[in-house]
Amino acid sequence: MKKYKIEKSTIHAKGVILAKNIEKDETIFVFRGKEVLYTGGAWQRKPNCLQVGYVRWIDPAPNSAGRFLNHSCSPTAGVRGKNTIVAIRDLQKGEEVTIDYALSETYPMWHMRCRCKSSNCRKFVKPYQDLSDQRKYAYRPYTSKYILDMKLDVSWKEYLQKKSEKRQSRQ
Repeated sequence: MKKYKIEKSTIHAKGVILAKNIEKDETIFVFRGKEVLYTGGAWQRKPNCLQVGYVRWIDPAPNSAGRFLNHSCSPTAGVRGKNTIVAIRDLQKGEEVTIDYALSETYPMWHMRCRCKSSNCRKFVKPYQDLSDQRKYAYRPYTSKYILDMKLDVSWKEYLQKKSEKRQSRQ
């Protein structure tokens, strides 16, 4: 049995809706499509792309789950590794699979108006580096490999603390 279906969304047009219960950290689907290079802001015309490198995104295949993956400021899923979408908590059949788009986006000029209607809606979605340190910490296990490799998940305070610890261990 497939884990999801594409149906009407309460957030935007169609969405990825669970066809069965899913456990925390369970893979829901792999975000598939053509890997493309976008420069000069051209990628902004493709809002459902998943950033996987400096100017590299996965443009979701037509009718794939990635094409219908909506944003929420209270996401039900996150990104593990390069492009695997996993549950961030136990999910029930009928729930919509959503991610916080900031979990895979670092382009500094990117932003979008949010329509998620969650109680902690930020009104505007911006790139990962604009998230609060508290959100970055909470999202760390569900943040794309690309962002983790760049060390953007580490707060300035953590960075300085680790640097100090390294210095002390060398003495």
